[in-house]
Amino acid sequence: MMPLIFVFIVGAAAAVVRRRLLAGPGSIPDAPARMLGWSVGLLAAEREERGRAMIGELDRIEGRTQRWRFALGCAGGALVMPPWGRSAAALGALLTAAAGAGGLVAYAHLHYRLPADGWTWFWDAVLLLVLVGYVLGGSTLLRRPGVAGPGLAGGLLTAAAWLAVSGFDFDHWINSVRSHWLLAFLAPVVVGAGGTLWGGSAAAGRRAARLAAVTAALGVYLYGVLAVAVVGAAGHDPSDGWTPAQVVDDNLGNQAVFYLVALPLMTATIGWAAAAATARLRPDRSPSPAPAAVARGHRVWLVILPCAALAAMVLLVLLMFLAPHR
Repeated sequence: MMPLIFVFIVGAAAAVVRRRLLAGPGSIPDAPARMLGWSVGLLAAEREERGRAMIGELDRIEGRTQRWRFALGCAGGALVMPPWGRSAAALGALLTAAAGAGGLVAYAHLHYRLPADGWTWFWDAVLLLVLVGYVLGGSTLLRRPGVAGPGLAGGLLTAAAWLAVSGFDFDHWINSVRSHWLLAFLAPVVVGAGGTLWGGSAAAGRRAARLAAVTAALGVYLYGVLAVAVVGAAGHDPSDGWTPAQVVDDNLGNQAVFYLVALPLMTATIGWAAAAATARLRPDRSPSPAPAAVARGHRVWLVILPCAALAAMVLLVLLMFLAPHR
């Protein structure tokens, strides 16, 4: 798994560097401007004029400290500014998953009396920042038009694929050897391609893949730490000489590495590539009006293809669930 994580990190870094090079040095905003741009992305469509006013006001502010203060204030206001609409329920689910996972980690530390030192508090702080970052990232994507539906559906599909790979019951989840990784690779392809076809652009597909990565990571990580809290050190080979506290601590670390690092990296990177490939392969939309029959044919194929891919994914998940576990 670690070589795969390295490959996806390098791929994501290469994509970011490429975008920076294509943008040019003069078109890259400073950090407060990027923070404000993220804040404006949180606003609802009816508050778009308010967002433009914030950006215009930042342009008149001089001094790095003053610019940071203004950008952070706008970010805090955008997080709580109504209306949220239907995305509020999805954001509440993300908050619940993140809070539940953090609470279960704290419970496991106390219940199994895990050792605590300076490094323990450091990694707990890192985990808290990661969970908060996922919630904030998800809140941004949920307000993007045409992203919430395919992104949340893709998150459920990705989570189901990882559950099928690792085993559905708690004991298999903690102690089984993971296999059939094709499901974990195929799910982001379906998400990226489906999001692109649904939203009509590669940008919509990339955002759907990122939202799927956020929702699947939080959901599967919550399931993983719940499994650790319930199973504890059961099923571990005692010949290794590890204490139960060491086993639980190692299992908690594995959940973070697999499902807060590997899962979102794979989903976002592969989904990004699938979205770009789908945008290149799908027929170009000519500005001249197409015949009605041709337009209807295109719409039919845009429905058939993602539905066929989704049906194949569901079939693979069912086969994995019905296969006997060793």
